[in-house]
Amino acid sequence: MEMCWLSSYPRSGNTYLRTILWHCLGMRSTSVYPNDLEGRKDLENYVGHIEQKNGCTRFPQDTLPLVKTHERPLNNEPTIYVVRDGRASCVSLWHFFGKKIPLEQVIEGQHHFGTWTQHFQKWNPPVRPDTLLIRYEDLVEHREREVCKIAKFLNKKIKTLKVPSREKIASNDGIWVRKTSDWKTQIPNKLLNKFNKKHETLLSMLGY
Repeated sequence: MEMCWLSSYPRSGNTYLRTILWHCLGMRSTSVYPNDLEGRKDLENYVGHIEQKNGCTRFPQDTLPLVKTHERPLNNEPTIYVVRDGRASCVSLWHFFGKKIPLEQVIEGQHHFGTWTQHFQKWNPPVRPDTLLIRYEDLVEHREREVCKIAKFLNKKIKTLKVPSREKIASNDGIWVRKTSDWKTQIPNKLLNKFNKKHETLLSMLGY
């Protein structure tokens, strides 16, 4: 394995996955996005982030490059794809955009990343070779089990199953790590019905 993508629809738990990789397996990661964490050293240390320099990233020798992306697949390299309930992802992405576009446009995919279902279909993790599909909710609720899956996929030994509290680096503005919130209180019934209808196939397949 020469490298591994850490892929997800935006706001689906990629940062949490990277945090687990760093604290539980001792594996640092980078991102296709320059200045991904805006130079926040507290976040970089928490996530195990390696920032790009002059358009490239230097990983320690004999370590597997792990690269975060929200873009479409560029090659067939091994991938860990983390998926989250699309309703939660869209609400979080709406906040990330500073609510500068209507929530309905986020749900409709009228932005760079497209819709929740479109993104999943482009990567197609259930059938894509050398791809591990992880649900964000399972990472949170059954971390020990999911860490074991990840460690087996990457052929790495587990250092610990503990992860430091996210509250120290979470913020109300939710730019990178949001404090706990409930999407159910933020999507009007009309938009919720629209989302459920538009994405009913994927919602059902993933158990949402």
